Parts: sequence; structure tokens; C-alpha cells
Amino acid sequence: MTRILLAEDHAAVRAGLAAFFEAQDDFEVVATAAEGREAVALAEELDPDVVLMDIRMPLLDGIEATRLIKAARPETRVILLSAYEQDDLVEAGAAAGAESFMLKGVPGAELVAAIRKLRGLS
Repeated sequence: MTRILLAEDHAAVRAGLAAFFEAQDDFEVVATAAEGREAVALAEELDPDVVLMDIRMPLLDGIEATRLIKAARPETRVILLSAYEQDDLVEAGAAAGAESFMLKGVPGAELVAAIRKLRGLS
């Protein structure tokens, strides 16, 4: 079972992603976060396998939240999600320790495949 933490500031997107991943046989959404500081605290408390992290969030953006999570738990895999494909965001995310960058509009099957690949399950 792959344990997922979802960090997304838009409630509808967060709920939709949670429902989608919970419908997968091999995924469990252990928590959701509406902002970066909450995501960091939940990652430290719950030790998820994968964090799906929105880049643009209030209080602490997804890149800095990724940096903090990876410093505390380097084994946690982070996939950054963004509505925009910008080289500077991809580079900053990679420098923060994120393993992957995906656009929010990507089909769900691609997100599932990316998570399974990161976990060595594909």
C-alpha cells in the first residue's frame, strides 16, 4: 500500500484527488493539507511514502515545503503539481529535492503511473 499526503490549497481539487487515489486498490490517502506548513507537519507526523505537492500555496509554498520535508525525511518522494509549466519552477523544485514535476491537468492514469514508478512498483 502506498501512503499519500495531498497538499493542495483548492478544496475542490484536494477532494477530487483524494477521492481518485482512494479508489485505487494500492493507494491510501493518509492526510490532506491546505497549505505548506500543514503539509510539512503532517509529513513529519505520518511519514507518507509520497507527497503530491501544489507549488503555489499560502503561508509556505510547495517548493520550500518540499525542501523541509526532504531535509527531515529524504526517503519521502515528492511530486510537485503546477498549473503552469515553467522551467524556473521545475529547476527550483528539483533543487528542493522533488523527484517529479507534473501539470495539474495531467490524466489521473499518468499520476498513478508516476507514483508507482517512484515507488518501484511499475
